[in-house]
Amino acid sequence: MRAGFIGLGTMGTSMALNVRAAGYDVIVNDLRRAASAPHLKAGAAWADSARQVAEAADVVFTSLPGPREVEEVALSENGLFASMRRGTAWFDLSTNSPTVVRRLHERFVKEGISMLDSPVSGGPAGAKSRKLALWAGGDKAVFDRHKPVLDAIGDQAMYVGPIGAGTVAKLVHNTAGYA
Repeated sequence: MRAGFIGLGTMGTSMALNVRAAGYDVIVNDLRRAASAPHLKAGAAWADSARQVAEAADVVFTSLPGPREVEEVALSENGLFASMRRGTAWFDLSTNSPTVVRRLHERFVKEGISMLDSPVSGGPAGAKSRKLALWAGGDKAVFDRHKPVLDAIGDQAMYVGPIGAGTVAKLVHNTAGYA
């Protein structure tokens, strides 16, 4: 299975390196080409756009700052929607909006592309050590099929319900943490 990873920031860089360390072929993209240096050294490939990642990958992971960036990567001319193949899957690891996640899911599923929201919790140290919770919402069969690669990202990958449930679980967790 070839895994694509878009977003090599504070969380994404370690998660992508862990997927590569688990033996998966990885293709990466980030706005900053320099962010790919440790990934290329570890044997990952570079893609110039989200579109190129999607064309080459069986499963795509995004770890982006927020809903606006997720929508841009998903729907832009050189984005995921323009290039993902039927039967492939996209897991958004970003902290997102349930409304955005559900809207994107509806659009992707009509084209035979699986989309799951799967935000993470554990911070940069957890991303590096693979001590992360992943709360996945979407199609359970797709979650089950990709569980081994999710386990390469974090040690607590959990299916929590239909699309949007992962994002809601993460928002509730964050709110409880602030209280």
